[in-house]
Amino acid sequence: MTTPDTYDSAEQLADAVIAAVGKHIVLGLPIGIGKPAHIVDALYRRAQADRSISLDIFTGLTLEKPRGGSELERRFLAPLNERLYARWPEPLYAADLRSRALPPNVSVREFYLRPGAYLGNPLVQQSYTSVNYSQVASELKRLGVNVVAQLVGVDPAMPGRYSLGSNPEVTLDLLPYIEEQRRNGKAVAVVAQTNRNMPYMTGDAELSGDRVDLLLDDEALDFPLFALPNRRVSPADYATAMHVASLVPDGGTLQLGIGSLSDAVAHCLKLRQQSPEVFAGTLERLPGGPGTKRRAELPVETGAFDKGLFASSELLSDALFALYESGLIRRPAGAGDNSLMHAGFFVGSERLYAALRALDDAERGKIRMTAISEVNTLFGDETRKREQRRDARFVNETMMLTLLGAAVSDALDDGRIVSGVGGQFDFVSMAHALDDACSILMCRARRESGGKLRSNIRWSYAHTTVPRHYRDVYVSEYGVAATRGKTDKDIIDAMLCIADSAFQDELLDAARRAGKIEPDYALPADARNNTPDALRELFERDELGRHFPPYPLGTDFTPVEQELVDALEWLKSRTASGWSRLTLALRALPRAPLSKNRQALERMGLEQPKGFGQTLLCRLLDLGIEESKQ
Repeated sequence: MTTPDTYDSAEQLADAVIAAVGKHIVLGLPIGIGKPAHIVDALYRRAQADRSISLDIFTGLTLEKPRGGSELERRFLAPLNERLYARWPEPLYAADLRSRALPPNVSVREFYLRPGAYLGNPLVQQSYTSVNYSQVASELKRLGVNVVAQLVGVDPAMPGRYSLGSNPEVTLDLLPYIEEQRRNGKAVAVVAQTNRNMPYMTGDAELSGDRVDLLLDDEALDFPLFALPNRRVSPADYATAMHVASLVPDGGTLQLGIGSLSDAVAHCLKLRQQSPEVFAGTLERLPGGPGTKRRAELPVETGAFDKGLFASSELLSDALFALYESGLIRRPAGAGDNSLMHAGFFVGSERLYAALRALDDAERGKIRMTAISEVNTLFGDETRKREQRRDARFVNETMMLTLLGAAVSDALDDGRIVSGVGGQFDFVSMAHALDDACSILMCRARRESGGKLRSNIRWSYAHTTVPRHYRDVYVSEYGVAATRGKTDKDIIDAMLCIADSAFQDELLDAARRAGKIEPDYALPADARNNTPDALRELFERDELGRHFPPYPLGTDFTPVEQELVDALEWLKSRTASGWSRLTLALRALPRAPLSKNRQALERMGLEQPKGFGQTLLCRLLDLGIEESKQ
C-alpha cells in the first residue's frame, strides 16, 4: 500500500499541489468544519502572489467568528470570541470576500451561506450557486474539479489510515471520479490535513493512505473545531416541537436539522419517552392540540418508544446526538446494516465533538458517517433504502410559508440569498417518493422585523424553495397543517389555522379577493387564540416550566451571558429604525441602572461608563435586561 507524500509545511504542500496539477486549480472543499485551513490559505497566498495561477474554490458554510453589528453586540462578542475561537483559523479568502477584495484570479463559489451573513455583499450574492446538496458532487465534476482537500482525523491505533471525520459527504461521492480521472492520465490530487481534534469516525469515513496524494501532518498546526453555541429555546419553539414530536411514530426514521427548533424537538421527544403523561397533558393544552378537529387528520403519537428510532440525516447535530445518547435512537438500520444512525456531516458544540472523540469502538460503529448520496437520495440500492427508512419523518425549518402551501427557506423575494437550499428539497422530494414518509417543515408563525411584527405565513411570495406542488406537513407554534393532496381551499383553511391570530383576518381577506375561498368562510373558533400570550401562560406555569428549560442541550454561555443574550435580542428588535432608537434612548436615559444587574454590566465593560455614549449604552442595556425578563 502506498502512502501519501507528507509535509509539515503548508507552503511546501501548496507548491506540490501546483506541481502536480498545474496553475489552474479547481478546489473542492467540504462544508463547515472540515476545511483544511492551512492548505487553503497557502494556496490562496500563492494565487495572490502569482496572478498566472487560477484558483477556483467551491464550498459551503465558511465559518467565521461572529461579528456584532452594534457597539453592545461587539462588547458581548469580544470575550466570547476569545474564549471559543481564539485559535480558529478563519480562511484568508473569507476576509477578502467580506471586504470585496478577492484577487481577480480567484473565485469563491458557495452552495450554502452562513444564514444572513452576506445579504449586503454583492460579490457573494453574485457568485452563489444554487444546487441541492445531493447535486454538489455532480456540480464539482462539471466544473472540472482537480483538487479535493479535506481535514482528516488520525488514530495511533490505525497507522496508515485517515478518517474523513466530520465530512465524508461530498468527498466520498467525488473519490471515484478523481480516481477515474487519474487512470485516464488527468492531473488530479486528493489533499488532506491532519487534525487530532477531529473525531475519528470509522466505516465509510475511513480512507487508506493510498487514496490520499498529499498530506499536511504537523501537530503544531492542530486547531480546535469551530463550536456553535446552542441557542435559547422559546415557548413558541417548544410549542412547535411538541406538535412535531407527536408526529413521530415508534420504530420510524428521523431526520433533524440544527438550531433552537431542532433542539426543542429533541427535548420533546425525550420528554415523551421519559414522561409520556406530561407530554400528552401539555400537548392537549396547546393551541392546535389533539382536541381540535384539524389535528385529527394525522395520527397523534404520545406514548413512549418501545422499538426506538433509526436516524438518517444529512447532519449529525447536537439535537440528534442527544437522542442517540438518551437511547431513543436505537433501531438498527436493517437490511444487513446494524448502525443506528446515518449522517453526511456534523457540526455543533464542543460538547458534541468531545463526545464523538470519546466513543469506544463499539459505539462509534453505530454511527455511520457516509456519502451525501447515501442519506439524501434513494438512488443506489433503492430497495434497501426504502426498507431502512420506514415511517420516515424528515424534519427541517423554513423561514416563511405561503397560504397555498409553498415554503421559503433560502432567499428573499428580491433574490438575495439568506443561506441556501442545502438538503431540504432532497428530503422533501424523498418524503413524496416513500410510501409512509412525510416532510415536516417547521415555521415560526410571526417575527419582528424593522420594528414591526410580521407574519411568516404570507398570501404569496416572489421566491419559493419548496413549490406548492411539493406541499406536505407544516408546523408552527399553533399546530399542524396537513396539506398534501388537498385542494387550494382546504390548504388555505389548514394554513390559516396555524397562523398567528394577529394576521389571520388579513390573510383571509387576500384569499377571498383571489376567489380561493368562499366569502362566508369562518375560521374555526379553536384557531382564534393563536397568540404568544397563550403560549407563555402555558409554559411559564410552575408545574410545566421545569420540564422546558431555556437551554435543553446545555450552552457555552454563562448565566450572565444568557441574560445578556435575551437583553440584546430585545434591544435589537426595538431599535430597527431611527425613530425607535430615539424613543428607546429617551426612555432609558432617566433611569439609574439597578444594582442587581451589575454583573451583566461588568461583563460588558459598562459598570463605570465614561462619557455620554457609554452612559447611554449602560442604561439601554439595563432597560433591556429588565424588559426581556417580562
